[in-house]
Amino acid sequence: MSNRFFVMAILLTILLAAAATPAVAVPVDNKDYIDEVVAPETYLENASYKLVRGITNMVTSPAEIPKQIVVTTRDRGAIGPVLGLFKGVGMTVMRIGFGAWETVSFLLPNSLEGDFAPILKPEYVWNTSEPTRR
Repeated sequence: MSNRFFVMAILLTILLAAAATPAVAVPVDNKDYIDEVVAPETYLENASYKLVRGITNMVTSPAEIPKQIVVTTRDRGAIGPVLGLFKGVGMTVMRIGFGAWETVSFLLPNSLEGDFAPILKPEYVWNTSEPTRR
């Protein structure tokens, strides 16, 4: 009987905590503040961010194929799926190459100015691509 009481008490506590979670969430509209807080500040943070970016780009690079098919179809119309396939394969190879380079050289900055900015734009596969102008 006492085990049943404790199980019910624990389940009720979890239910109340789950119900109260949205009430304590605070929306943040200031995107600059978020970028300021999330942006790496020290040399080792920049280097580790570059390492993670390189590994992430190598792992997620196959997603370039469907992304480029969709983006090229959006920009070029009916010929988009064919061109997008070839563009996707090329971008996959580029993203693997740049990801490998950033993984191997993560301790070195990407420019003589000492910044660790991404070499490839957009930085990740899931970032939006700018529409091309005809």
